[in-house]
Amino acid sequence: MSCKCKKEQCVCDKVRRIADAQDAVDNNCCDSGSCEQSIRDLVSPTGGNGADTIPFMLLCGCENTFAGLLPYFGWGVKRFSDGCSGPIPSPFFRVKKIKEDTKCCAILELLIPVRCDSSLLRFENFRRTGVCVEVDLSCFTGITCFHPVNALNASDNEVSEGLEVINAFRGDSNLMNAMGMKAE
Repeated sequence: MSCKCKKEQCVCDKVRRIADAQDAVDNNCCDSGSCEQSIRDLVSPTGGNGADTIPFMLLCGCENTFAGLLPYFGWGVKRFSDGCSGPIPSPFFRVKKIKEDTKCCAILELLIPVRCDSSLLRFENFRRTGVCVEVDLSCFTGITCFHPVNALNASDNEVSEGLEVINAFRGDSNLMNAMGMKAE
């Protein structure tokens, strides 16, 4: 994968198409694989599986041998039901809104994964955290999409469980070294 796209703003354009598809099936409210196939699956009249979200990862890194393979971890702040707040990292996103008054900025909601087995890289679903970040999509070298899901709102316990998965993912030195990243 190269650091340059043949078409200017290709990540922005793809996220805009995901936002349009999600808008067609869901009300995007924010409380605190192949993208083309995922978009088709989400808006398919025969799909009917209740999916409302195309989870995706943004890829970055032109300064590295593995350019475009490094997932971007967004950080936001979650206010929990007990009144405490804390930072939440995630490489998994749901587009909430493309900011029309800017060239390529978007509001993204951080998602947490629901594992389908003990693997760090196999997920059966994603949960919505209600935590959003604003990003400039022109700063990324790539995007990869998961199959559409019905992303349910996460409880505090589910957020904590999802963060354990994300932190294990970030802390797996074998996985991070294979991708050219150092585990902290």
